[in-house]
Amino acid sequence: MSFSIKAIVLYSHDGEKRILRFGPGLNVITGKSKTGKSAIIDIIDYCLGRGSFNVAEGEIRKRVSWFGLHLSNKGDEVFIARDNPGPGASTGSMVYFSRGVIAEYPDVEDIGKNTTETSLKTFVTQFAGILENENRPETGTRPPLEANISHALLLCFQPQGTIASKDQLFHRMNEPFLPQALKDTFPYLIGAVEEDHLRYLYELDEHKRRLRFLEAQEAKKLQAIELSRNRVSRIVNEGKRLGLIPQEYQAVDDTVFSFLSDVAQTQVDGPTLMQDFGETIQRLEGDRRALALRLEELNQDRRAAMAFLSAQTDFSREATEQQSRLRSIGLFKGDSGKEGICPICESSLDAPVPSVEQITESLEKVSSALSFVHRESPHLQSHVTDLEKNIAELTDRLRDVQRELNTAISSDQEAKAAQDQVIARARYLGRLSDFLETLSPDSEDDDVQEQIAELKILIEAVQSKINSEETASRMDTFLNLIGDKMTAYSQELSLEHSGSSLRLDVKKLTVVADTEDGPIPLSRMGSGENWVGYHVLTHLALHWWLRRKARPVPGFLVFDQPTQAYYPSDVKRGALEEIEKDDDRLAVQQLFQLMKKSCGEIERPFQLIVLDHAHLRDKWFEDAIVEEWRGEIALVPHDWPTQ
Repeated sequence: MSFSIKAIVLYSHDGEKRILRFGPGLNVITGKSKTGKSAIIDIIDYCLGRGSFNVAEGEIRKRVSWFGLHLSNKGDEVFIARDNPGPGASTGSMVYFSRGVIAEYPDVEDIGKNTTETSLKTFVTQFAGILENENRPETGTRPPLEANISHALLLCFQPQGTIASKDQLFHRMNEPFLPQALKDTFPYLIGAVEEDHLRYLYELDEHKRRLRFLEAQEAKKLQAIELSRNRVSRIVNEGKRLGLIPQEYQAVDDTVFSFLSDVAQTQVDGPTLMQDFGETIQRLEGDRRALALRLEELNQDRRAAMAFLSAQTDFSREATEQQSRLRSIGLFKGDSGKEGICPICESSLDAPVPSVEQITESLEKVSSALSFVHRESPHLQSHVTDLEKNIAELTDRLRDVQRELNTAISSDQEAKAAQDQVIARARYLGRLSDFLETLSPDSEDDDVQEQIAELKILIEAVQSKINSEETASRMDTFLNLIGDKMTAYSQELSLEHSGSSLRLDVKKLTVVADTEDGPIPLSRMGSGENWVGYHVLTHLALHWWLRRKARPVPGFLVFDQPTQAYYPSDVKRGALEEIEKDDDRLAVQQLFQLMKKSCGEIERPFQLIVLDHAHLRDKWFEDAIVEEWRGEIALVPHDWPTQ
């Protein structure tokens, strides 16, 4: 299942067409050098979606306006054309695409851009039969790679510089990343990877994604118990403090979440409006302050009265003593009228003394004052007694008010505490609900362990279908079969080590001959004859396998100058006679006979396109010649105008 080439169509700048047709089996384009043979590979590659245009600078770039390619895949035909970017340019910008039965090729004026380079590459990949695929490297950091037409074409071209190389077995292996890309896609291209491989990969991805999710969910449940043990302990202790959890309860395992879920359903009455004791307390505070103020005033009055009474007593005592002294006036004999004579003894005095009248007057005043004090003392004492009685009453009243005030304050605090507890319980239950929602295991995931076990079984079953060891085993088997074919083909050629067992080493992308002296890779095999011969037989054996397994690799193989090691540089007609050595003539004959034989063995559709100097005179070779470019005949007519 893949496509082959029916024709290459070139367009001149003035609308002329140059059609180069190909059929199944062996197709030979023979001719002299510099006729455009080597450009065939670059033109096919460009029309099949390669980003760069690699035709050498010269007549082709100057005289061709469009390159066309006619493809066929079991009756489904496609015509692809790309513009010639011209001298010095690296790629064109226009792509023409037409699908259906191609009875005749469009004229140049009917060709124009109707698709993009990216779309062209996608279509050619699908047209070749390359399905969705993916290679996932088991080691390294390379991203997954999907095989496309670019990888398949690496097996279809053997340019002149590659077919005679001892270091490069496949096309473009000197470019970065392409050797590894070919190694990664080779198992798919030769069929070692089943067509359902990608579906199995997607199925495996989905199972692994689900498994990671369930394992993370299970880990979350375990982590909720292990890492949140302190949080569980704190929330249980808080529940105990608020009276919602019994004091004897202990959280010992994950049943704590079920227990806390029941606690979270506890109904808590909304905080009721308690009696407001503020007015009572305020009134009692006012009474207390008033009583205290009044009591202070009475105490001040009492202290003043007591001080006055004390002062009155002192005055009475002094006045009485003075009165007693003055009463001694009765001892006087009379007033002598002489201030210097003592009235009692009539002796002379140094200082004058009061007269009897003065002393008598003083005595009367003192007696009068004592009489007033004696009259007021009982009233003052009675006032002090009344003050003390009032003080005692106010003290009792103040004590009662203080007691009542303390009671009111205590009742108010109890009411507030009751309200605070209701609010604290409600807040706790809210936090408990959030806690359980965040950390508790989901009851719907009780069967997580069963689901995990089931997914692991499914993953193992899918992995067995895409087992890398099984793929490697299939790869080894297929390479052994290809190697057997290579060994059989080598017996048709006179090559060094042709009697040895040959194999294709995909890891190193080379041919290896297993000899009695050990494995010998292509790079250690001498002479260009050997290098060309091993390139030819390896790719013929590879395409034998590709067509046998109907792999999605284009059904053509192009050899450019496979006999370059034998013909002299000035070859004219390509006849065997132009080769000097008999062994070389025999080698050329054997090489083309192997190509003829392999084309008969390889299942259709397959076409081998050989671009060479040689022109053998065998009828089968003459029948295989598509065109011969000698004299004025070449790929591009010399009379085509330049751009």
